[in-house]
Amino acid sequence: MYDVLIIGGGAAGYGCALTLASVEDKFEWAKGRTYMMLDDGQSDILKARFYNLAGVEFGIGGDALLQTMQKQLANYQSVQQLPLKVIKIEDSSEGFKVYCEDGSLYEAARVVLATGMHSFDIAVEGVEILSHEDVLKPHKICLKHTDNIIRQGLYVAGLASGAKTMFAIANGEGAKVACQIFKEWTGKPMVAHDSLKNEK
Repeated sequence: MYDVLIIGGGAAGYGCALTLASVEDKFEWAKGRTYMMLDDGQSDILKARFYNLAGVEFGIGGDALLQTMQKQLANYQSVQQLPLKVIKIEDSSEGFKVYCEDGSLYEAARVVLATGMHSFDIAVEGVEILSHEDVLKPHKICLKHTDNIIRQGLYVAGLASGAKTMFAIANGEGAKVACQIFKEWTGKPMVAHDSLKNEK
């Protein structure tokens, strides 16, 4: 049973996962929590090259950027990454059951959908598909939500939430959802600040 399961390993998925995992040893309320990211390997990042993304190599290819994020996330013990396609999500007494195409099943208290804007083919109750109105290309979708929450325990981040198609914006959307979850756990606004340079 994971505390949070993230579906989608793109800008928003990694923004959420890295933010969640980065507090694993910083707060008592974060210790012992576990996270899972499931991704089908179809992220648009793989087709891109980045020239306006702060803090990374100018002109970095999407494949190299994804590898960098995978390595970053691997620094944390609280999170796992698996290359699996999710086909169905069901409610359970403790949250959600997440079924994958290979027959595997994972359970989580909360689920974050970071599945992009091209389509949404996961069978799940309570998800309404809308037209994405903030992109140049036609026939793109987003999921209906209020402040990134579809319903209790089910969140949406990044392009699937209607965000613009820029890595930095989608990445920030993922971090925002992680901070919303922190607030639910603690009852107060929380963020994941990095340590000062001289701290360990």
